[in-house]
Amino acid sequence: MLVEYALIPDIFDANCYDYPELCSSRIEYIKDALLEEALVRDLRNGEWCKYFQTYLKKNGDSWPQRSKEIIKKLIKQNRLRRVPAIQEAIPSNYIEWCHEAIISHEQEPLNGVITTQSVATAVSKPDLVVSIDKLSGAVWWQNRSPSVRLYRTTNDYLRHLQLVFCHANSIMFIDPYIDPLNDGYIEFNKLLAAIKKNDLPPVIEIHLCHLAKSITKSQYEADFRNKLSTVINKAGLTVEVFIWDNFHDRYLISNLIGINLPHGFGISDPDTPHPMTTWTRLGRKDRDDIQREFDPASGRHKLQHRFTVS
Repeated sequence: MLVEYALIPDIFDANCYDYPELCSSRIEYIKDALLEEALVRDLRNGEWCKYFQTYLKKNGDSWPQRSKEIIKKLIKQNRLRRVPAIQEAIPSNYIEWCHEAIISHEQEPLNGVITTQSVATAVSKPDLVVSIDKLSGAVWWQNRSPSVRLYRTTNDYLRHLQLVFCHANSIMFIDPYIDPLNDGYIEFNKLLAAIKKNDLPPVIEIHLCHLAKSITKSQYEADFRNKLSTVINKAGLTVEVFIWDNFHDRYLISNLIGINLPHGFGISDPDTPHPMTTWTRLGRKDRDDIQREFDPASGRHKLQHRFTVS
């Protein structure tokens, strides 16, 4: 659901286009994809970002406003994902930055590398490196989709949520039936265990409402702690749990992406052959609306119980 690209700095430089005015239009073409559905690889452990910050301080007036805006938004929205440096020397030109991205991809695959025509021709990696002028013809760009079909298994959930769990600042699990003692949610602990953030742990919330008739809210809290406190503590996380009066739809909401989940986070019965579901990516406005809906201050739902586990 969340993809990852490497952007070579030349795409932001109007001097790298046959006509300088093309730079802003090409950046505008990829803007929504970058800010709605992607992470950008911050090559060489953050040196890619530092390159922009240094360049803009010295030569900011020479770059189009659109280029400067998108770089600032990528930083502000936490869409830069640091990866280790591969080559010994810091790249000194755009082609060397592209080689760094290619070798980084060989170490840890990404979806694609976006550059300008001259660099794409020089490196000659057409399946991976594509000119921003010819993105519409790239298979990996064509394969972008707001939805995905997947099996109702923990492994498939983790495969599609890996980037979110490794990079998000905030994660909301919204599913009325979450119950770690229920067979359908018996592997929910594996989702929590997959959440990793080396510098600052993300804010994590779990929202539910439908408790079994035989269980009280205090008993649910005790069961939740008994089942999940060890994995939460081991991962260095803090999880806040909200029990509401009633809601129906299921979502995963993060600062990077929002996903509608028809079957929530439950997994299928092992005896059911190959059950599948469809996850759909939400637009930014819908994502923000849902996040506000589950803020206790909004008054949209009646809060029944709330507790924290760390």
